[in-house]
Amino acid sequence: MAVKTINTGFRSIVYRSGYIYNWTTKRLYDQHKKFMSIAKIIGNGSKKVLDLPCGTGFLTHYLPNNIIYEGWDLNRKFLIKIRKDWNRGKAKPKKIILKQNNIFDFDEYPDNADIIVFCDILHHIYPNHIDLVENAKNFAKKIIICEPVAVRPQDNMNGHDALARTVIKISKYFPERLIKILDFLFADNDGINSFEQRSCWKYNNESLKELYYHLGFNKIYNILDDYIGVWEG
Repeated sequence: MAVKTINTGFRSIVYRSGYIYNWTTKRLYDQHKKFMSIAKIIGNGSKKVLDLPCGTGFLTHYLPNNIIYEGWDLNRKFLIKIRKDWNRGKAKPKKIILKQNNIFDFDEYPDNADIIVFCDILHHIYPNHIDLVENAKNFAKKIIICEPVAVRPQDNMNGHDALARTVIKISKYFPERLIKILDFLFADNDGINSFEQRSCWKYNNESLKELYYHLGFNKIYNILDDYIGVWEG
């Protein structure tokens, strides 16, 4: 797989390896239940799914093989991880297209996508999340959003396993300055969006559902710390 190199800023250790990213996110969220639920909403049949951004492509582990899957991400190592999973039979679709593109490059969106998936991205691009979703409505018949209620340990994160719950419980007593340093080196620093920008994403259960309704997403499902919303045009 050949992808062009796009320079980003310093990334935390989590974003330097697809394996570390998967290990970390599995501690925080029930990844199996999350992506199985998204795959069920996508359904069977020959469809084209545009995953923006695709991260390490965990969704491909749950999609049927007749799906045409196109994933964009700025992290080249994540794209390489998806290709390795496909070669090992973990990524199920027979046809996978991977591009190192910016998800705001609307002119590059394919005109034949049936479904666009935005998973764990809106809190990274605040306050441009509404612009992203509204523009995406022009390129697909269905959009699926999945976002956590909280993204910082001081807020309402619960954690999926004992290790994550312990770390979250302890870190609630850390000062903001230390949280920022740990985020920069070891946590959610993707090298693109600042800590200050990401920290503005402060939604509780009710306000996150209100955001989905405001964006026209009428079907909403709760999975532990995550909410999945579905829009159909």
